[in-house]
Amino acid sequence: MDISAAEALVEQLSSLGADRVFCVPGESYLAALNAMYQHHQIEVIACRHEGGAGFMAVADARLTERPGIIFTSRGPGAMNAAISLHAAQQDGVPLLVFIGHVTRQESDRAAFQEIEYRQTFGDIAKAVFSVQEGSRMADTVARAWHLATAGSPGPVVVVLPEDMLEDRVTTGTIVGQATPRPGPTQADLHSIQQRLASAQRPLLLAGGQINTEQARAALRLVTERWSLPVLGAFKQQEVMANDHDHWVGQIGFSMPERLAQSLTQADLILAVGTRLGDITSQGYSFPKAPLPQQDIIQVYPCAEHIGRNIVPSLGVVADSEHFLSALAASEPTTTPAGREQWIAQLRDNYLALASYVPRPTGEGVDFAGVVDAVNRHSSPDTVFCLDSGNFATWVHRYITLRPGQRMLGSASGAMGSGIPYAVAAGLRHQHRMVIAFAGDGGAMMTCNELATAVHYGADVKLIVADNACYGTIRSYQEKFFPQRPVATSLSSPDFAAWAESFGVRGWTIRDDSQTEEVIQQALSQPGSAVIHIKQDPTRLSAFSP
Repeated sequence: MDISAAEALVEQLSSLGADRVFCVPGESYLAALNAMYQHHQIEVIACRHEGGAGFMAVADARLTERPGIIFTSRGPGAMNAAISLHAAQQDGVPLLVFIGHVTRQESDRAAFQEIEYRQTFGDIAKAVFSVQEGSRMADTVARAWHLATAGSPGPVVVVLPEDMLEDRVTTGTIVGQATPRPGPTQADLHSIQQRLASAQRPLLLAGGQINTEQARAALRLVTERWSLPVLGAFKQQEVMANDHDHWVGQIGFSMPERLAQSLTQADLILAVGTRLGDITSQGYSFPKAPLPQQDIIQVYPCAEHIGRNIVPSLGVVADSEHFLSALAASEPTTTPAGREQWIAQLRDNYLALASYVPRPTGEGVDFAGVVDAVNRHSSPDTVFCLDSGNFATWVHRYITLRPGQRMLGSASGAMGSGIPYAVAAGLRHQHRMVIAFAGDGGAMMTCNELATAVHYGADVKLIVADNACYGTIRSYQEKFFPQRPVATSLSSPDFAAWAESFGVRGWTIRDDSQTEEVIQQALSQPGSAVIHIKQDPTRLSAFSP
């Protein structure tokens, strides 16, 4: 039986395990939308902007451990979606981006909204494929899926000429390839065991490729069996339960002096699942680039990222889950005296920072108190979703992730990601609590996706920290150009009233005395909610004086 290339596309995605796609509908891929109409195994989520759709697909990939999928029209649609490709590349998340394109007859003639996508996305995507013949649809989609998940996961673009989608094809679906997931060699494992057994002050630096439930469980076993403190890489607070005695914090843009000084005492760093980028390495100073002062072991699934900036004493090309499982299965021979004191020192530093002490503000609400209340009233299965901005320093500092909770943030630093992440989480986990934190700047970039949540019945709690400015940039202005703020002041709507216009309950907290009651009410009631926090504008960071 022959079918259209569009139908072959949808059949192939379904056979690979896809069950949801995000999109803003466009005329350049109408045939694909038509094929989805009769294919009920794949749910189509129509979003209000391609940027929001792309962020939802990135979050869905992290929650399902398979590629997130976005469909977009050519030109403007593809450009709006570009931010999600960057986020997926920076975070190492598998993403498939299908772009409806001009017809083959119009190609390379400067047609309406025509773009050369290999040039446009060549520096971000792992590959850009263009399906010129419908008969190549199934194998191209299978190849794109495999490539998106192999090695260091990332985005893959598939360009779909509009007329090609109507081609008649007879090819069936292609069985997906098993993604290669290398493990450590016995020689590497033996060397690492010896180094861990002899190190006085080791540190396990846990990165974003520890991205499966099994990998996180193996990480916990490793840290317990080998007596290792665990420090999360940038935006990786969820790799391990924060109430575990061996969790010692997460690296951010600014490290508190007390913690930073303690970390420099480490004599061995086992970096697993991290590229050791500039933020995780604190500007290539810890570990120091190119030649670190400590013994460095870097474990990453893609060889090109090992030693790219910081030369390790041992580099291991291995999948994080396989590596940690192998290390967890091995028995340490000895543990040097003083190891428990080393862990306790780092843990005490973390707890000193994470312990909330009320601090009256001169104007507005102490956002630390809001986060503390959320920490106490959130459910054990909460998925926290963070936008980017200085407001997030309070969340990272005062939220203690417990077993069963998740935290989705973007290492790309993309503002506008938090609310779409929450919508995707609410759709994927309809019986879990989903809480998004955003600043007033980031919230106004994608708050329109609350309409998507309402339309599809996703319950999300949105907490907007409103300090009437782009806080991160304002803090840099105050540091480098004191008393000369430019372009960072903002005027925002009444977010509670805005929520009510969507049929969603809205609250506003203007004073610290309201925090406990409002947070408890908003998190305990069913359905979505928006909580507008009139934040103290003089405190731009959780670590500011």
